Amino acid sequence: MATAKAQKDFTELVVEPFSDPDPKPLVGLLPARALADADSKFVTVTVRGEAVVVHYKESSPPPESQSQSRSPSPRDIDAVVCLHGANGSEFSFRNLLPRLASDAGVRAIAFDRPPYGLSSRPKLKKNGDAATDAATDAAGATATATATAAAHFVYTPEGQAELTLALMDALGVTRACVLGHSAGAPVALDAALRAPERIPTLALVAPAIFVGGDPLAGVPLDRALRFAWFRFLISQDGPGLNLVRGSVRRQLAAIEEGRTYANLSEDVRRAYARPTKAEGWDEGLLQSFRAGSFADASERLRREVPNALAPAKTKVVVVVGKNDRTTPPALSEALRDVLIECGVEDVRYELMPTASHLPMEEEAGGVRETFEALVVDVVLGGGGDGGVTTTTEKEEEEEEVTPAR
Repeated sequence: MATAKAQKDFTELVVEPFSDPDPKPLVGLLPARALADADSKFVTVTVRGEAVVVHYKESSPPPESQSQSRSPSPRDIDAVVCLHGANGSEFSFRNLLPRLASDAGVRAIAFDRPPYGLSSRPKLKKNGDAATDAATDAAGATATATATAAAHFVYTPEGQAELTLALMDALGVTRACVLGHSAGAPVALDAALRAPERIPTLALVAPAIFVGGDPLAGVPLDRALRFAWFRFLISQDGPGLNLVRGSVRRQLAAIEEGRTYANLSEDVRRAYARPTKAEGWDEGLLQSFRAGSFADASERLRREVPNALAPAKTKVVVVVGKNDRTTPPALSEALRDVLIECGVEDVRYELMPTASHLPMEEEAGGVRETFEALVVDVVLGGGGDGGVTTTTEKEEEEEEVTPAR
C-alpha cells in the first residue's frame, strides 16, 4: 500500500508536472457569461487599478418586509455579504440567500471570489508591474527574481478584502454583515479590519484562520517535504499549470464518481464543477495558489484587532462543525480565544454537533436548516449584545454525517 501511494505521489508531483514544459491553452472553454444563470448579475469594480468583473447573485426581502419599519440599532445593516471558500462559488449560498431575505428581511448577496466561479481572472503580470509588486508586498515576500512566481494582487487575501469592499461600494452597501466560509473567512476578517465601521457583524464559518503557532509545526517530515515541493512547483509556470490541471482533473473525477461530496446530489456536484468550463480557470487558480498564505495570524490579530474590531464593538460569530476535518474545531476555538484576548467583547461561538465542513449544503440530520436558522438569528441580533456566548454540542445521539472535503 505504501508503495502504491509512493508511485501515485511520484506520478502526480513529478511525472505530470514536467510532462509538458510549455502547456498549451485548454480548448473548449467558454466565456463566463455563457455559463451564467438567468439570475446571474455582473458588475465591474476596480482594485489597485485593475478592473475585475464580479459575478454575483442576490435575494431581496419581500416588499412587505421592506415597508415595515425596523427599530433603530447600531447594528443596522444594508445587506449580508457572503464569501465562499476554496473551490466554491456563489452557488454555495443558493439556499441561504433567499432564507435571509425572507426570514431576516435583509438583502443577501453572494459573489464569486477570483479565481473561482464566473468572476474574471486577471492575467499573470510581469515583475515591475504595479499589481504584481502589490501582491509581493501584501504577502510579505521578498521580490522574485523571475516572473514565474508572480501573482496578481487580486488573488491575495488582502486584495480580495479590497475587492469585497469595492463590491459593497458598487452595490450601494454601506454597512453589512459579512459571512466568510473556510478560505473566505480570512478575507472577511481582513475586510473588517480594514473597514470596521462598515462591518458591524462578522460571521466566520469553518474558518481557515490559523492562530497559535506555525500551522506546519509538528507535521510529519514527509508531509512537510511534500508541501515544500508543492510550493516549488507552483512557482514555475509550466509545471505549476500542469499540477493545477491534473489536480482539478482528479477532483472532478472523484466528484463525478461520488467519491467526493458523496452526500450531495448529482445536480449539486455538477454545479460545483461548472466553473472549470470557464476561460482562464487554470491560470487563475495557479495564481491563487501562489498568493495563498499559511502563516500564523496570531501576531497580526493581536496587533490590529485591538485598534479595529474592539473599539468598533464588532460582533463576531464563529461557527464550526464537530465533524469538520478540513478546519477542525480546535482552530475555531483558538481563534475565539485570541479575539477575546484582543478585546472583542461580543463573541459568539457555535459548535454544530452533526455538521462537517459544508453546513450550508449538508441535509442529513437537519444540518442545513439549523445553520440557516443560526445565520438568520445572527443577522437579527441574536446571542445578546455583548459578552461571550458559547454553544456546545447537545447531549443527544448524533447522526453520522459524511465529512466534506
